[in-house]
Amino acid sequence: MSFDLKKSMLSMDNLIFGIGQISEMTGVSTRQLRYWEKRGYIHPLTKEDGKARQYDFKTVIAVLSIKHYLDEGYTLQAAVSKVSQYTKQASLFHRFMRRQLKGISIVDGHDALDLGYFDGTKTKKLYGVINGSETYFKLLNPDEVQDIPLG
Repeated sequence: MSFDLKKSMLSMDNLIFGIGQISEMTGVSTRQLRYWEKRGYIHPLTKEDGKARQYDFKTVIAVLSIKHYLDEGYTLQAAVSKVSQYTKQASLFHRFMRRQLKGISIVDGHDALDLGYFDGTKTKKLYGVINGSETYFKLLNPDEVQDIPLG
C-alpha cells in the first residue's frame, strides 16, 4: 500500500449516496431532506436537471447529527448551528491527521500511530499508542519502533 493510500484511509470523499439511501440510513424523510437542502442546511454534490440528488459522507453525518439534536428537543436552527460548529472542528481534525499521519508502528508491543518528527532536528518522532481502552503519547527515536507494512 503506498503512502498516499494510507492517507486516503482517512478520507470518505468517495462515498456517494442518493437521497433515498440517506433517508433509509437516517430515518429522515426525503421530503425533509429536500426542505433542509432548500434552506441551505445540507448541500448535494451537484444537482443537474432530471438527475437524482447525490450527497457525500459528510452530509450523511450532518443529517444524522441534525436528527439527533432534533430528537433531543432542539429547534432546527439550533440543531444546524450545533452541527455546523462540530463540522468545523471535525474538518480541522481530519485535515491535520491527513497531513500528519506517517504510518502505523508497534510501540511497547501495541499499535501506534506515527505522527512524524516532533523536533526540528528530526531525531524524535511522536507516536500515539493504543493499548486496549487506554491511549497515550510517546516520543521515541524512529529506530526504537517496528513499522507495520500495510499491504
